[in-house]
Amino acid sequence: MHHAFTIRALLKQLPVRIETAVAYGDRLLLGTATGALLVYQVSEADRDRVPTLTLVETKKSFARKAVEQLGVIKEAGVLVCLADGMVTLYDLHTLANATPLTNTRGAHIIALHTGVDHIDGIPTLVSKLATYGKRKVVVLEWRDAEFYKSFEFSAAEKIVAMQFSAPGLLVLSTAREFLTLQLPRGQWDDLFPADTASLRTVAGGMAVGHSVDAAGSSDTAPGPQTSAPSGGMWGSWALSLSGSSADVQTTIARMPSDKLLLCHKDTGVFINSAGKLCRNEYSEPMVFSRAPIGITYTSSYAVAISHDSTPPTQPPSSSGSTGNSNPPAPRFNVEVRNIGTQALVQTLHLSEEEPSRIINGAGGKQVWAFGPHTVWRLMPMPIQQQVEDVLDAEQYDEAISLVAQSDNILEAEKEELTKKIRWLRARWLFCEQAKYEDALNEFTELGATPTEAIALCPERIAGELAEEAADVESIAEENDTADKSGPQIPRTKSTAEPAAWKDALYAVMRYLTEHRRWIQQATRDGKRELEYAVRVLDDDDDDDNNENGGSRLSSDSARGSRQTSPDDDDSLPHVRLKRLAFSLEQMDIPIPAMAQVVDTTLLKVYLECSPGLLGPLLRVKNYCDVEQSEGLLLEHKRYLELVDLYHGKGLYRNALQLLQKQGMASDSGSLHGTYATVRYLVRLPADQFELILEYVRWPLQSGISRMQDRSVHDSPSSNEDDEDWPAPTTVVTMVFADDRPAAEAFPRPQVASFLRQTSPELVVLYLNYVFETWHDETSILHDEMVTAYLDMLGNADPQDADAEVNTRQLLQNFLKSSLHYSPERALARLPDDRLFTERALVLSKLGRHEHALSLLVFSVASLALAEQYCVENLAQRPDVFVLLLKLLVSTPPADVIDSEAQDIRMGRLEFPGVKASTAKQVEHVRTKIHRQFVGHLLSTHPQSIPVAEALPLLPTDMDFSHDMFVYLRSQLCTLDQDMRTENVVRSLTAAEDLQARRQLKHLQTNYVVVSETRTCPHCLKRIGSGTAFAIIPSEGKGHVVVHYSCWQRSKSASSTTNGYGASNSPRSAASTPSSEILAADDHAAPRVVIKWA
Repeated sequence: MHHAFTIRALLKQLPVRIETAVAYGDRLLLGTATGALLVYQVSEADRDRVPTLTLVETKKSFARKAVEQLGVIKEAGVLVCLADGMVTLYDLHTLANATPLTNTRGAHIIALHTGVDHIDGIPTLVSKLATYGKRKVVVLEWRDAEFYKSFEFSAAEKIVAMQFSAPGLLVLSTAREFLTLQLPRGQWDDLFPADTASLRTVAGGMAVGHSVDAAGSSDTAPGPQTSAPSGGMWGSWALSLSGSSADVQTTIARMPSDKLLLCHKDTGVFINSAGKLCRNEYSEPMVFSRAPIGITYTSSYAVAISHDSTPPTQPPSSSGSTGNSNPPAPRFNVEVRNIGTQALVQTLHLSEEEPSRIINGAGGKQVWAFGPHTVWRLMPMPIQQQVEDVLDAEQYDEAISLVAQSDNILEAEKEELTKKIRWLRARWLFCEQAKYEDALNEFTELGATPTEAIALCPERIAGELAEEAADVESIAEENDTADKSGPQIPRTKSTAEPAAWKDALYAVMRYLTEHRRWIQQATRDGKRELEYAVRVLDDDDDDDNNENGGSRLSSDSARGSRQTSPDDDDSLPHVRLKRLAFSLEQMDIPIPAMAQVVDTTLLKVYLECSPGLLGPLLRVKNYCDVEQSEGLLLEHKRYLELVDLYHGKGLYRNALQLLQKQGMASDSGSLHGTYATVRYLVRLPADQFELILEYVRWPLQSGISRMQDRSVHDSPSSNEDDEDWPAPTTVVTMVFADDRPAAEAFPRPQVASFLRQTSPELVVLYLNYVFETWHDETSILHDEMVTAYLDMLGNADPQDADAEVNTRQLLQNFLKSSLHYSPERALARLPDDRLFTERALVLSKLGRHEHALSLLVFSVASLALAEQYCVENLAQRPDVFVLLLKLLVSTPPADVIDSEAQDIRMGRLEFPGVKASTAKQVEHVRTKIHRQFVGHLLSTHPQSIPVAEALPLLPTDMDFSHDMFVYLRSQLCTLDQDMRTENVVRSLTAAEDLQARRQLKHLQTNYVVVSETRTCPHCLKRIGSGTAFAIIPSEGKGHVVVHYSCWQRSKSASSTTNGYGASNSPRSAASTPSSEILAADDHAAPRVVIKWA
């Protein structure tokens, strides 16, 4: 509760009894029990004087009996007076020219209405007067200050109250129910029963029986269409409520915004101008503390008067003992309630006597109360002070309602003030009421920056924002020094236990998550800034207060001065409230700046409430402050999430350093070992290649060291992975030999060179993947492959013969299949004293087949390999077998013979079935073996060894073996077949030549001469150059030449003309300058040569 009004008795102990009153303009008219009319002039208050009433005129014989009701139709200049059961109209200005309305005899209730109606499209000022008496309702209508028409309607029951809801709708009440009367057609409709239980039921949501046509139109009884009056029209007149104050139980009171309050005893409900319940605005009925005997309104309040039935407070006993009795309830007979919230605002006690009437004037800005001999003025407190008092009591909904309803605040400032109050309410809900969701929703609706909500959290969450909030509160405390009794701005509960903040942090978490989605959507839409309502403190507030002699609202002296002049026009072009000493300005804030605050705070909240959500936050794009987040994650030992933070911010080296440090620590949990580092290296982009090479070295070397340790201890799984320590091959497969785009984009020669420093086996593994998957044909990589195989052979264990054999086989297969390595480089890298087979393969790429075969025959001593070599290179060198024959029939080199003799003596070489120990014996055996293999080659590959080249090479002392016989027979058969084929081809060529000569001779004897004088026998026109013609065979006449078009026309005729028939098939040609044109028809006609003469 707060002080909305102060009461001042302007007239006391009048000698006459006041029965009714009406106020308009600066006049107050009092109707008395003797029939006299007192006219007072109202002088409004200012800073130097209080409001006063000055009697300006007295009409002693105004009415014969007591004046029961008064009303004013200012637009028509009419004063309505109900006295002695009849309505009389007077001139408002002279109070003369009485016009009694005889058809209203017996009336005891009147109701007035004035508004603008569009009749036939023309705006018309329409005023209506309704009276009730003797079970009938009489309605009189004025249009543009001229009387128009009257209507009469019968009432089935006695009417105790009535009021216009709209121009075409009259709301009435009987002792049992509320009714509506639609004008002018006179249709009665029931609303709901007029009892307390029914009013509370319908206000709680029960449907009302029907819908009322407020305009009063009907298909059967057409009438003028009247619009609902605007709020400003009600200020032009006022009237008192009817009935005796002792027995009125039902009241129909007008309220702002064209609403009516239908009240029975202490309960009232609101209806709108259409006669429907205002459920959307008022969910519950308005319940007064006592049954009112009169109700009026201002822009914000419903003011009711009632009888004070509370006995007076007894004075204390002479002993001074108060005992244990409860203090008596305060006495009051005026009750003020907020129309919007229906909350009790103030109760007042009129001590002079009991009030009997209450009215308003000046559009609700004046409130008058009347007793039998007293006139009171309820003077509103300044709206600033009322709002301040409500805010001090932390009644924020009440303050919002007061600002919204007040007509003393400019509309331009209402929205700003409402936003400020809602901001305070949001803080209050969060800090004092623990309604976190409601508070954060309020901040969202206000468009406040997330920092406002974050600042309410504990300092461990809000960080610097919490310190800023504390500074703001200290400023507010300094501004409140003039009134320390009121509560301060709601503050954060800094001393609350951590558990008490769980619910708040969960609410903040949901709030920030939703705001983060909003920021992401704005980013996707291409926005760079977001608009927020930013709280800005009024820095010059104190200076302004001092210059003006103190704050208008915060000092008691200012309040006292207002009480001396409460009726000042307190419209507020610049409202200044100490609790609202800030402004909410719309500012554009860059998205990255706000996103950093939101994401960093969200990380802190996740650490407190839901650590499992840290990963989803940090693994996507975020704006977390690296320095703060790093410290928090390290403090909570959230290393995986810290790695995700580093990765999202591009701090890859920091992440790898952390992973390596934790990998070496024995108590790092899932980060122990090299697997976490390898898995992170896979995530890096291709442009971090140098960093990858730097940090992949540790997993590779660790894997090799562990493999060596296992081999020393004869571990059977030395090449297998540990769960946390992957083998080097696994590392290479994951980091380099992988199908992800980054691995494919790595500079492959650098990768191969790097891996060669660690192990040649890793180079082979990597390059095999490169060649098979990416089909890389780079010469450097293929050369690296050769080098890697040679390094493997060089590093091979001499005792592991199988490994060497396998490696050599792989090398030989690569040298055969690859077309992209450099033979020269490969040859230079091969050793001179071994790997002769590989050298022979490289020499074959260089075309040095004789040298290659020499190595295979003499150095390798493998005739089978030499034969295979010839077969494989036959397409490249057709005489390769001849080269092999030369080597086989030649004398082996002396050094080869000596080496083989020494190997035989040392037991390293043995000829099956032959004993040879000296060089001469070895030479003899080798010659014999070579000559046997020569026969094998001749019999096996006769087509590849020309006889003309082979026979001169054979030694004269070589035995004529079966292989020689097979070779010679094959060669002879081949020669004979070639000769026969040549003869057949020669004969066919001669026959074809003879046939062509005969055909040419025949064609040369069959021709047609076309000269310049030759004419068409059909049209008799000359067949010249550039015309199409046809040659028609004709018996006995040779060939006839006609135009092609003439032949087409004659073809369709049924008879022949000029000796040629249309059925003959022509040979057509075009007259072109060529010397000869060969024309032929579709049938087997002889060919004709065309010669141009």
